[in-house]
Amino acid sequence: MIAATCLLSLSGAAHAQQRHASHGFFKNGITFGLDTGVSIPLGNYADANSVGGSAMVVAEYHLLDMLGATMRVGFEAHMNRTVGLTDSHVHAIPVLLGTKYYLGGSKTGMFGAFELGIFDLIQSSSTGGNRPTSTSANDLKFGMGAGLGYQQDRWNVRLNVHTQDIGSFSDAIVITTGIGYQFAAL
Repeated sequence: MIAATCLLSLSGAAHAQQRHASHGFFKNGITFGLDTGVSIPLGNYADANSVGGSAMVVAEYHLLDMLGATMRVGFEAHMNRTVGLTDSHVHAIPVLLGTKYYLGGSKTGMFGAFELGIFDLIQSSSTGGNRPTSTSANDLKFGMGAGLGYQQDRWNVRLNVHTQDIGSFSDAIVITTGIGYQFAAL
């Protein structure tokens, strides 16, 4: 009886040790990384914006084996869109808080993400012709988005859909796809 109890205790401890060690890089509570992306504006937003690129610093706090709280801050720059004699673009500085749910657990494999936050939209347009003019504006808007991705060790790929202005939901939709890398853990 004593031998069976010792064997069960040791096997339980070995199983717990193996389970904890399998997390590798993500065994700690928070990771930091960098997400890069290519953005494509949709609908009415495509009239004022062209394709863009982004870089975002990411922090993820691992709440559970399958759930993390995220914060992403960065810059999204877009190329000029020319319509007639007018060139315009809208750059964005997003500050997003969200959640990340890993479908397979263990912080690997497929994940879904949901984010809310503010977008500092930096608009600029210039008109050519006989009397060239240039205008710029800076607006702070509340936005949200959702995405799907795949996490493999420190690397991830992701596809997001965001509206950069909930008040004009369909006028500020952007699809972003990109690659991310987690470079530090605490």
